[in-house]
Amino acid sequence: MLASGLTVGSGLFAAGAASAAGGTSDVTAKITQGSKEDEQEPISYLDPEKHIWIKGNAGPFFIKIGGADPALPVYCIDLLQPASWDATYHETDWNSSSLQDNPGAGPKILWILQHSFPAVGADALSAASGVKGLSKADAAAGTQVAIWSFSDPNVQVKQEDKEAKAFTEWLIAQANQNGKGEEPKPTLTLDPTSVGGKSGTTLGPITVAAGGGTAAVSVALDDKGTAAKVTLVDDKGDAVKNVKSGDKVYAKVPAGAPAGSASITASGTATSSVGRAFVGRIDGKPSQTLILAGHGTVPVSAKAAISWGLGAVPTADAVVDCAKGALVVTLGNKGDKDAAFKVAGKDYTVKPGGTQTVTLPVKEDEKYDFTVTGPEGFSKQFTGLLNCKTDSATQSPAPSTGTPTPAPTTPAPSASPTGPELASTGGGMGAGLTAAMAGVLVVAGGAAVYGLRRRGRHSRAS
Repeated sequence: MLASGLTVGSGLFAAGAASAAGGTSDVTAKITQGSKEDEQEPISYLDPEKHIWIKGNAGPFFIKIGGADPALPVYCIDLLQPASWDATYHETDWNSSSLQDNPGAGPKILWILQHSFPAVGADALSAASGVKGLSKADAAAGTQVAIWSFSDPNVQVKQEDKEAKAFTEWLIAQANQNGKGEEPKPTLTLDPTSVGGKSGTTLGPITVAAGGGTAAVSVALDDKGTAAKVTLVDDKGDAVKNVKSGDKVYAKVPAGAPAGSASITASGTATSSVGRAFVGRIDGKPSQTLILAGHGTVPVSAKAAISWGLGAVPTADAVVDCAKGALVVTLGNKGDKDAAFKVAGKDYTVKPGGTQTVTLPVKEDEKYDFTVTGPEGFSKQFTGLLNCKTDSATQSPAPSTGTPTPAPTTPAPSASPTGPELASTGGGMGAGLTAAMAGVLVVAGGAAVYGLRRRGRHSRAS
């Protein structure tokens, strides 16, 4: 599973924790379509808990980012985690995700996404790999299983189709040899996400960055900023409204403006990047983690906080640190007097021009909700779900014994009150939901794996 992002300020869910050099965005997505029939193949995987083989199908499925077309293909990077149609997905960084738990996995998966299906057609892949008769289904299923070999190395997967299996083996070898690429940048960020200073000064810069390098974005202040007669300007001091990737934005605060705070919102469209991870949650529980296999122009937004005045001028940013199992909050003071903060019930004082880091431990698969308060009514909220490990990373590989257990032809209803847990990156959804069905629908990664069991670890409340 992946670490979720942060909810910043007034309910903004920032898509993934920002790295030290990056900001946060509010790029959201929903599952819109399962695997197409000609883009999936039968597979089975060894259940680490039951020590039995579960049959299903593997292939990509599709999400819509920001509710807009086009629907973009994604693969699974958390084979054992159930998924839900009703989950909301948020873009996130690799180092705030389960990929940080598998050193080297990210670049190898990225290479597969860039050099395999659907980025490259089945005929071209057949020629490159030497696998004759490679179909779209072979290429799609082979791509997903190859990805699992890096994201979920503790889970054994069997492929029934010999072409798909041969293609998977070729992909894994190529990725091991060539997978050295850097993580793609977020679709849209404002960096940093919090700036401050004295009245009568120009605050910033805040850098706009779009992952695909293409963006049509406007920036605007909220009502607090306009009421204080704050203006947004570029590095030449000219008023700015429309920006592009790489531009720097500043907030010009009038002299004598009473101490206050506001937010800047960037919104518009940008090009999504292949290889960006998406983490889902529903009712405080994780949903299967996905990785983007296609790109398109999508709606985007991002926010940054500004504060100004004489005396203490507080700022606060946060990142999910999967290695520490914590939310790490950085407090700052851009003023000329000490700034008093309260975080999780404890008091902190930051000297003028200084910063202080506060580490807030969070258990795996549990929600967090922390509010930072400071001088002049400063308040910033960070909420999310710590989801840093794949299920397979927490379990020992099972012995390779037993025969595959077939999936039921029709999925059973889920106990989830907000909708059924559904197949993520794979086969059909079945003809309809049947209450009499004895099995419980379980989504195994990108495969439409309908397991005949309820996995206790994820049926508990979080």
